Amino acid sequence: MQDIVALLKAKLNPADALWVDVDGLAQLSALDDKTKTRLPKLFVIELSEQARPDVRGSGPYLQSLQLEVGVISVMATINGTPGNLTPMRDQVRQRLFGWAPSTEHEPLSLAGGRLLKLGDRYIAWLDRFMTEYTADANQP
Repeated sequence: MQDIVALLKAKLNPADALWVDVDGLAQLSALDDKTKTRLPKLFVIELSEQARPDVRGSGPYLQSLQLEVGVISVMATINGTPGNLTPMRDQVRQRLFGWAPSTEHEPLSLAGGRLLKLGDRYIAWLDRFMTEYTADANQP
């Protein structure tokens, strides 16, 4: 199985984008109001995975799994005024909505979003996307 975070980060590569970089969970955990990070920036993380019941009923398992991934858009707050995240979020959606990360994954669908943080230094918004893939016990 291919690493979905790596696939999404490659798709969101900053070429012609409104953000300067795309990182993962490790870099997100280091982000705080004291960190000197170039903004605007995206962070891609896996959020959850839900398994559906076995479809074979007997023998080696064959299951569909629903995977939820998140893209966190972070923009600087300037002079106490948060930036407008809508253009960044629209560009993320244009790149990901309906796109299949690999032949193993279904195309990404929208799963909602929410404000994560509105602070002195930055504003952060989480957009969630869903995909499905099949796990077959017959294939390593």
